[in-house]
Amino acid sequence: MNSFTDKSANKLKEALGSHRIVHLDLKGAVPKVSYFSQLFPFIRKLGGTGILIEYEDTFPYLSADIAGGHAYSKNDIEEILRYANESQLTVIPLIQTFGHLEFALKLETYKHLRESKKYPQAICPSKNESLKFLYNMIDEVIDLHKGIEYLHIGCDEVYQLGLCQDCQTKLLAESWSPQELFLDHLSRMAKYIKQKYPSVNVLVWDDELRNIPLEVLTTWKLGHIVEPVVWKYTGDVEADLHEGIWRKYTKLFPRMWFATAFKGAKSPDAITNSISLYLENHRSWVKLIKKYSQTLKFQGGILTGWQRYDHFAVLCELLPVSIPSLAVNLIYLGSDSKSDLVELTSIAQTMCRCDSNPVLTLNNYLVHCVFPGSRLFHAISHLSQVFEQIDILKKSSPYKGWLTLYNRNHSFSAPSHVEEASNELVSLYSDVLSLERDIEEAMDSIYKADTFVEWSSTYIQPVKDELRAVVQARDRLLAVDSWPKRPLE
Repeated sequence: MNSFTDKSANKLKEALGSHRIVHLDLKGAVPKVSYFSQLFPFIRKLGGTGILIEYEDTFPYLSADIAGGHAYSKNDIEEILRYANESQLTVIPLIQTFGHLEFALKLETYKHLRESKKYPQAICPSKNESLKFLYNMIDEVIDLHKGIEYLHIGCDEVYQLGLCQDCQTKLLAESWSPQELFLDHLSRMAKYIKQKYPSVNVLVWDDELRNIPLEVLTTWKLGHIVEPVVWKYTGDVEADLHEGIWRKYTKLFPRMWFATAFKGAKSPDAITNSISLYLENHRSWVKLIKKYSQTLKFQGGILTGWQRYDHFAVLCELLPVSIPSLAVNLIYLGSDSKSDLVELTSIAQTMCRCDSNPVLTLNNYLVHCVFPGSRLFHAISHLSQVFEQIDILKKSSPYKGWLTLYNRNHSFSAPSHVEEASNELVSLYSDVLSLERDIEEAMDSIYKADTFVEWSSTYIQPVKDELRAVVQARDRLLAVDSWPKRPLE
C-alpha cells in the first residue's frame, strides 16, 4: 500500500471512530440471561466494543408500574452487566424520554400523560408529572448501571408534538414553534442528567434535529450537553443525509455517532435476515464518511438490531437469525481493507464456523454454522425456504384453477388436478409441523415460552391453518366420484 493510500485509510479509520456498539432491542423476544453469557464474548471476538441495551418494559422499574411480565429482575441485570464486563464491553442503556413510550402510555394509569389522547406514542413534555415520571426512570436506570459513561435518551420519531392543551398554552406563552418545544424537552432531559450525573454523556437520536434550522438549534446550545446519533438504514444514506445536514451538525456538535442496521430494517414481518441488504447499508455509510473524512469525526458506530418497529408491531428478524449479518458488518467496519468483500465474508464464515459462505450462499438453510443461537438460525432459514415453496405452489395453475375455495366449498373439481395441486403441499405441511417443533426446541435455550408462542402464532399458525384446510379439502375432493350438473347450487 503506498503512502497516499495509507493516509487515506488512516483518515477513514479516524473518522469512523473507535466504538462499535451492538444494539439489543428488548421490545420483544427477550433473551434469557444465560444467552448473554454466550453472546457477549462472541460480540467481542467479532470486534464489538459495547452494547446499547434498549430495555423498554423489561427493566424492573419501581417508581412506576410499567415493567412487563417478562421484565428482568435486579439480579438479572447485575448478571447481564457482569457478563458484559467480563467481555470488556461498554454498556449504554437506552431510555425513551419523548416518543416511543407506548409501553407506558398504553396503560390506563399513564394515558393522561399522552400528548394525544388517541395515540399512546409521545409523552406530553409540558406536564410536571411527565418530567417527574421520566426523571424517576432515568434515576432508576443509572442507579442500576453505576459508573456508565453514556446514556441514550432516545427522542426519535416524536410524531405527536404541541397538540395537547398544556403544550398549546406553553407554545403561546413562549411564542415557540413545535420544534422549539421539542428542543426545550430535549434540553431539560439532558441538563437533568448532566447536572445530577456529570460524568455521563448523553446520546440522542438525530432525526428530529435534521430539519430544524441552524439558527434555532444554535440558540439552545445543545452541542455541549448531547451527542447526536445520526441514523439511516438504507442502501444510499447520502440521499437523505446530505451535505447541508453535516455542515450544520459539525458547527453544533463536537461529538457525534453514526448508526447502521444489521437487522430490523427490512420489513416489519421479516423472519430471515438479508445480509446483503444490511451490508449495503454499512458500505453506504463508509462511503459517506470517507467522502467527508476531512471534516467528520465520529465517536463510533452503533449497529442497530430492531426487534419490533414499535411496541405494538409483530416480531421481525430474531437476534440469532441475524448473527451472521452482525458478524459480516462488524468485521467490515473493523477491516482496514473495505473493498475485498469475498475476503471479508470469508472471515465472517470462519468466525461463525459455517461450512459455506452465508453471504454468497443463496439458500441459508443449507449453511451449517456454530454460533450462539445457530440452531434457531438454521431452523428458521429452512422454514422460510418451505414457505417459499408453498407460495410457488399456490401460484401454480392447478392450484389456482382447481383448488379454490369455490372448488372446495362445492366438492367439485378434477381429481387429477387436485392431486397435482396438493401432493407436494401435503409433504410441505408435514415439513412445517416438523420445523415448528425444531424451532420451539431451539428457542427454549434462548427465550422464555412467550416468545415462541408469539412468533409461532404470527408466522407458523396462519400457514398451518391454511395447509390443514387444503389437506382436508383434498381428502373431500378426492372422495367424490360423481359430480352434479352445472350451475352448482
